[in-house]
Amino acid sequence: MDKMPRIEVQHIDFQYHQQPIFRDLSVTIEEGEFCAVVGPNGSGKTTLLKCMAGLLTPSSGQVLVGGQELRQYNHMDFARKVSFVPQHQDTIFDMSVYEMVMMGRNPYQKHWQMQSGDDEEIVMRMLERCHIAQYKDRNISALSGGELQRTLIARAMAQQTPVMLLDEPLSNLDVSHKFEIMDILAELNSVEKATVVIVIHDFTMAIEYARQALLMREGKILDHNDIHAVLTPESLRKCFNLDDSLYVSERGVVTRIEG
Repeated sequence: MDKMPRIEVQHIDFQYHQQPIFRDLSVTIEEGEFCAVVGPNGSGKTTLLKCMAGLLTPSSGQVLVGGQELRQYNHMDFARKVSFVPQHQDTIFDMSVYEMVMMGRNPYQKHWQMQSGDDEEIVMRMLERCHIAQYKDRNISALSGGELQRTLIARAMAQQTPVMLLDEPLSNLDVSHKFEIMDILAELNSVEKATVVIVIHDFTMAIEYARQALLMREGKILDHNDIHAVLTPESLRKCFNLDDSLYVSERGVVTRIEG
């Protein structure tokens, strides 16, 4: 795995159909960080992540990875630096789980080059880590939402990038698989020193695993710091407009107050 680069978002503007999403937004994710991006729906979390991944281009400002502006990378070099796990797979190709995860090895293969023994070993290891090895020959169109989500995560892991960007990767998973995936991400971060940026709605899971939090609302960054300093009951209550009938614990658990 390459040296861990930092991610720098510098004064970006972005709009959808003339509707401004960001204006002069800046943030830096330091190398080796595990950062949870939290905020209400429509706050710009996914848009920010896609700008970091080079999938969307700001109308002004710039995004740098490892000190280099995204447009200066060629496709293959950038794919060795940054992997992206979408919340949804927009196009379902006719391929097996194994073939989809093998796509993560494309940045390391020359044109028309056959996959190597190392590629095959890496893919099988990631299938096993995500507990989907038993589905390796199944067509991805036959997967459940949770199985497909784990396949997308395994594909990104097979890419072996120093930066992983994940857009709500827990949304289709049951409770046990949520913990399994977060354990894997924590290990990638702590052992392999990967920079992990994850959009997440589960406050409790974010507080348990991430070290930093980026709190967003209406296209603005409200706070970016140590996760325990950012995701306080007071800040969550204010950011999400939670009324007095709801109690928010220090661990991010939201419950309704009886009576």
